Amino acid sequence: MYEQLETILGIHFQNPQLLTLALTHRSYIYETAGEGQTSNERLEFLGDSILALVSAEFLYRTFPDLAEGELTDARAVLVRTETLAAFAREINLWNFLLMGKGEQNSGGGQRVLASAFEAILGAIYLDQGLMAVQAFLLPRLTPLAQTIISKRLFKDNKSLFQELAQAHDGITPSYRLLSQEGPSHNREFTVEVMLGDQIAGQGQGRNKQTAEQEAARVALENRGWI
Repeated sequence: MYEQLETILGIHFQNPQLLTLALTHRSYIYETAGEGQTSNERLEFLGDSILALVSAEFLYRTFPDLAEGELTDARAVLVRTETLAAFAREINLWNFLLMGKGEQNSGGGQRVLASAFEAILGAIYLDQGLMAVQAFLLPRLTPLAQTIISKRLFKDNKSLFQELAQAHDGITPSYRLLSQEGPSHNREFTVEVMLGDQIAGQGQGRNKQTAEQEAARVALENRGWI
C-alpha cells in the first residue's frame, strides 16, 4: 500500500501494519467506523523518546566542547516542531497521512506533520531497530546541527530577545498564553510575546516554556535580529 513511501524512506517494513499505524491521525479514527482502530499517538510517544536519544548521543559524540546546558539547548533547537515538520515535508509525508476530512481541509499544520514524523521513527524502531533509525535520521540531523552549533543558534531565545529588546527599544518583553489544546499527554500551547502593546511574535510548543522560546525566536526573526 505504501511502496512509494517505503522507497522515499529507503526502508522496506517487515510489518507494514506499523507503517499504516504511524500514518493514522486520530481524526481519521473519529470519522471512520470500525472497531479496533488506533491512531499514531502511541508510536509518536515512542518516536519522541527515540529522537531524544539519537539526537543527544549524536550531539554528545560530535561536539565534545559543548557543556551540558549547551547540549540541552542545541538539542531543543534541533528537534523542535518546525524542524520535524520540515523533515516530514521532505519525504512528502502529508500525501500518505490518513486523516479525517476536517483535518485535511484545515491543512493539518506543523504539529500534525511533526507528530507523524515521530511516529514514523517509532515504527522504524519497532520494525528494524535503533541502527535503522540512526541511518534514516542522522543524515538529516547532521547538516542542521553543524549550522546550529557554528552559528551558536542554540542560545536561549528568550534571553537573547530580552537583551536585544531592552537595548533597541528599552522595553522588557512579556508573554501571554493564548491557548492550550489536545489531551494531557499531547498538549500544544500557543503563546504571544509582547513589546508593550505590540505583538512581536507567536509560538507553539508542547509546554508553555517551549512555546515562549518559539515565540521569542519568531520575534527575533521578525525584527531581523537573527
